[in-house]
Amino acid sequence: MKLMNFYVGEEVHVGVITDAGVADLTAAVNAGDCEKCKKLATMEGLIAAGEAGLKKAAELAEKAEKLPIDSLTYAPAVTAPEKIFCIGLNYLAHAMEGSGRLPVVPEVFSKFNTALAAHNEVIPIPAAAERIDYEAEMVIVIGKEARNVSKEDAMDYVFGYTIGNDLSARTQQMRVTQWLIGKSADKFGPVGPCIVTKDSIDGGNMPIRLWCNGELRQDSNTNDLIFDIPTLVSYISDYITMKPGDVIFTGTCAGVIAGMKVEPDKKPWLKAGDEVVIEIEGIGKLRNVMA
Repeated sequence: MKLMNFYVGEEVHVGVITDAGVADLTAAVNAGDCEKCKKLATMEGLIAAGEAGLKKAAELAEKAEKLPIDSLTYAPAVTAPEKIFCIGLNYLAHAMEGSGRLPVVPEVFSKFNTALAAHNEVIPIPAAAERIDYEAEMVIVIGKEARNVSKEDAMDYVFGYTIGNDLSARTQQMRVTQWLIGKSADKFGPVGPCIVTKDSIDGGNMPIRLWCNGELRQDSNTNDLIFDIPTLVSYISDYITMKPGDVIFTGTCAGVIAGMKVEPDKKPWLKAGDEVVIEIEGIGKLRNVMA
């Protein structure tokens, strides 16, 4: 199943993407008299409702009015995760284009909710930020509370996947050992365009590509992750309890601007007007323009 968030006025609605258009699940729930269904009116509630929630959502979507997807304004694929985890240096080629240092365990950092942005949203570059870079990433969406989860059981806690762009201010990131300021500027974590449930795709074997102003810059596959999806879920859960709707940016592949073999001042850092498009087969394309 493919799910999206979109705006109706200032309210965020959940949509089920079908061949006939987007079923407004939130409107269908609000128009009905099923009290148990009310939780399905938000993406977070739908995720927490698990398999039973997805089944009911499919039933409601079948009967709901379908909206043309091109007429909708996207909201971030998740809007209220309790936690946003990010993984550094999780593709071999990306690690080698940088420091050449290979991680021994997953290198985990975080972003704040204010970093979230949507497909097609304009991303403002902070006036104080320098050397802005992109990072194409597959993002795991957690489906249920996860604490001390084994690798063997980890996939039971995955709801689905979306696309993320771990935008980075490299000057601010690399001048310190803690990356928060360089990674978590407002809207520096676009996610979308939709969430695809785990039963629909193999998140561990997905082609991932990024274009900047139409030029292919990153081209890889999630099967090249150093630490795979079950390892990431299990490792984080050993220390931090994850909740439904939490997300994990799984790391980026080779081809970032910082890795280009030219002098830093000559690298084509992102600037206002640049368009970044990330595609993961089976999920779609996440597009943003810098401003």
